[in-house]
Amino acid sequence: MPRCLLVNDDGPPSSHSPHILGFHDALVEAGWDVRVVIPSSQKSWGGMAATLAPVALCYYPLQGNYSGKNADTANCWSPVRRPRRQGETAEWVLCDGSPTSCTNIGLFNSRALFPDDPPVPDGKPAFDLVISGPNFGRNTGTAFALASGTVGAALAGALAGVRSISLSYGHFTNLPPALEKARQSNVGGLDAKEESRSVSKLAHHAACRIVERLSSTWEPNVGVYAVNLPLGWTLREPTAVYTTMWDSIYGQLYQPFKAQPTAQSDLPSTSSSAHTPSHAPAPASKVHFSPVMTSLLNPPLEALPEGTDIWALMNGLISVTRLSPRFMEPTLVAEAASNSSTLEPADESLRIGARWRL
Repeated sequence: MPRCLLVNDDGPPSSHSPHILGFHDALVEAGWDVRVVIPSSQKSWGGMAATLAPVALCYYPLQGNYSGKNADTANCWSPVRRPRRQGETAEWVLCDGSPTSCTNIGLFNSRALFPDDPPVPDGKPAFDLVISGPNFGRNTGTAFALASGTVGAALAGALAGVRSISLSYGHFTNLPPALEKARQSNVGGLDAKEESRSVSKLAHHAACRIVERLSSTWEPNVGVYAVNLPLGWTLREPTAVYTTMWDSIYGQLYQPFKAQPTAQSDLPSTSSSAHTPSHAPAPASKVHFSPVMTSLLNPPLEALPEGTDIWALMNGLISVTRLSPRFMEPTLVAEAASNSSTLEPADESLRIGARWRL
């Protein structure tokens, strides 16, 4: 098995990061050599943002503490490396930094972070594969993927020349028909917690199999495989499909606070940003992050383009989308004959390489 660096954007086990420990354990059980470098707290929606001055801590996850609610969780943190205690399953590195930073830190600082590992030449990545995730939520479509810290961390690995896979687990408020049908056939007498635990185990097992297959059959020119798994009973007999990325767009992401502060010049500053002067006055109005996601999370099934990642997820399939860490130029509409072997604009002034004066 290749050496694997596991990163995410949801941070250590908690209510908003319930999948990282279970997936880590599944990878180890499957025989993978895994090291973990993740943010010390929730860092979603960061895309490929980097952190200029991250601080590293050590974290020792407790067996089965998937939600981080164990009473002894606070003792899992340490400012320095220490021997593992009873019940602790691994040694992780937590960075007060972005997912992208965690990827690069893990790849190129192995000697400092994991001194017991075999030495790696300076400037060379210490791992053969980066796995980013599993994200607590889907990353289907361009709107989610471009903002995703999970996808961003995987792209950071690809930009360093390391094969990378992003994993996202799609949750559903209302199950699509394919997933509801599978649930009715499999749920039996399980209560909600037992069902959630069982489906998560299915997802971890399927994710490990996907990772093993993709890493052993890697295609040329692919930098990242973006994988979305539906959290549902269709994973009992998982089916994966290669997809394209849904061309989605955002709506409103920010909303004004309903109660606005009084606009007075002598109000104390409320700034907590290092980029805002301490003497800056309190704002007279504020907005907060409160995205309207209905069109992205519950799109009409009949409107989904077949072969896209969202189409696959909503039909209970695992989507695998090939990505490359580069900006893509838009395809120009060709006015040439339909049988033309090259798609070039008919207007010569619009062709690549054409020069024009202002």
